[in-house]
Amino acid sequence: MNNYSRDPPSKILLLVITQLSPTFPLCNDLLFEQFAKYGDIKKILIFERGKANKAFVEYYDVKHAIEARKDKLGKYLAEGEGKLTIHFSRLKNLDLEVVDKSRGTDYTQASSTNSEQMKHSNTDDPNVLRQQIESFTRTFTQTSQRNLTPARNDEINNLLNSDSDDDIDIWNQQKQQGPQISQDVQNVITQKPSKIIKVTSIDDRVTAKMLYNIFNKFGNVEELLYEKQMQRVFVRYQTIEFAQIAKEYLNNIQFFDQQWRIFYHPLQQLQPTTISDEYMIYYNPNSPKLIVPLSKTIILSGVIEAMEISEMMRLVAKVTEIKIVAADSLEITMMNISETLKIIAVFSDYEYKNQKLIISIK
Repeated sequence: MNNYSRDPPSKILLLVITQLSPTFPLCNDLLFEQFAKYGDIKKILIFERGKANKAFVEYYDVKHAIEARKDKLGKYLAEGEGKLTIHFSRLKNLDLEVVDKSRGTDYTQASSTNSEQMKHSNTDDPNVLRQQIESFTRTFTQTSQRNLTPARNDEINNLLNSDSDDDIDIWNQQKQQGPQISQDVQNVITQKPSKIIKVTSIDDRVTAKMLYNIFNKFGNVEELLYEKQMQRVFVRYQTIEFAQIAKEYLNNIQFFDQQWRIFYHPLQQLQPTTISDEYMIYYNPNSPKLIVPLSKTIILSGVIEAMEISEMMRLVAKVTEIKIVAADSLEITMMNISETLKIIAVFSDYEYKNQKLIISIK
């Protein structure tokens, strides 16, 4: 199963459900049972569009959405029923007051204890699934239309229609009619996830510290080996999940005029082999890390001289707008995400007049 997604990772998954019989009791609670084992779910919304049923599943944490998509892609909701095609959604948040012919459930109050139990339950067992399906009824939380503006309705409808079955069919046909995949490419597709990732095509202007500042945004980094002559870097994370998130977000991204390619690397000891290699070990406590999607806008805290800092930012990246949002905070919008990475690389934990700058992605 090809794990290609048309959009970057997000906390919201778009499920396209095909091969579903008319009598199948598709409901939010069924999807909750199947997807809650990967992490706490915030909301679920089912809607009908064309020939396929579709649904949004919103997690609290993007890494849980990545894990769920990886495990569920191409599988069935039940034996021979409901084949899943899963994409990361372009929605920023899931509004249950969306469109007609939809039904949504807010699971915000659901306890994390229930979620933990589901993580360890064998919900992929056909017999268990059959029992679950038989116990479900067609009672749904009907979404209200009272507060929905025409503009919002058009926006959501356009988004949902852009993910129509025809688009997916065309996309699949293009994939099938493409060139034969070489063995090298097949090896890349089938490689196993690892704590270590290898990043190629590193620009000469990039330093090891800049690389650490970027990759540590997506998980706790333990080791970094920068082979400058080879224009590549090896990054070891504390967990495989951190490595997966970094690969999902940063693979094929443009940074200082070079397009990064990221691969999983077999577990082994990282050590420098030439005098120009830079090798560093980092101590990061094994604690939860807040990971958010990349954005063109950042919040810069710890600012003393707003005007001076603004000018420094403009020297490094292409800035389109700077706003003062608090006495010591700036909201900075870049031309694109690649420019955001430049700011993160250069100014993360940067000390200016004895004050450390803190960067958070909006």
